[in-house]
Amino acid sequence: MVKHILVKVAKGLAVAIILFMTLFPIYWMIVTSLEPWELVLVWPPSFIPRELTLEYWEWAGSRFLLPLRNSLIIAGVTTAISTALGFPAAYSFSRFRIGGTTLPFWVLSLRFLPGIVPCVAFYILFRNLGLLDTHLAVIIAHLLVTMPFSIWMFKVFLDAMPRELEEAALVDGCTHYQVIRRIILPLSLPSMAVVALFSFTWSWNEFMMALILTKSQAYTLPVMIAGFRGAGMIWGGVSAGALLSLIPAVLLAIFFQKYLVAGLTMGAVKG
Repeated sequence: MVKHILVKVAKGLAVAIILFMTLFPIYWMIVTSLEPWELVLVWPPSFIPRELTLEYWEWAGSRFLLPLRNSLIIAGVTTAISTALGFPAAYSFSRFRIGGTTLPFWVLSLRFLPGIVPCVAFYILFRNLGLLDTHLAVIIAHLLVTMPFSIWMFKVFLDAMPRELEEAALVDGCTHYQVIRRIILPLSLPSMAVVALFSFTWSWNEFMMALILTKSQAYTLPVMIAGFRGAGMIWGGVSAGALLSLIPAVLLAIFFQKYLVAGLTMGAVKG
């Protein structure tokens, strides 16, 4: 009995430590964004704000609105395309064996391509096409990474789904389109939530391609935040901007929360 209690206490302490290490940087960003500059630099630091100001949030709002809009457009369109095209591609690989084993493996191999490798080729291509510093250029570059992930996540889920469900529906007179719309898609909602969340988060946080392919109009939040590094860095304003960049991903995770557990374990047990 005592041993069981000690194990539970140890697990609770471990969870508390992990939560503290995870959440404290976010808490400190909140404090830094709300305290006046002269109090942020005080040593030893005060972990409870002694005075509050919205000056840095106003500063961030005036400078981060354009990159915030750019990031929302780029990440949102990338996520929508990855989900909309990844599912039918995965269905064709899983059910009709399109491309045998060679084509799916080639798609997967794109995911392991180092991010810096295609950047030069993309830069030259988009420069010749006149697409540099546009949303379209960054979206196409991001799809190179998110599409393979999307296809393979969907394929794993579809491979684990019993084919008998589709065969029974076809015997009852359903067409392939009706089978997909009435059976496959509703059952695939957890996998779609996971693919959408991971695709959005990756595109939202991506830095290298956005830095190389944008300049003054289509630059994203990670590029904007990185541009403030230096001796004169306004820590309060950058902290406010970083908190703004967290909000969309957190809201998306909350919205898809009920699907995430099922989606993250998809394919773990094959029926």
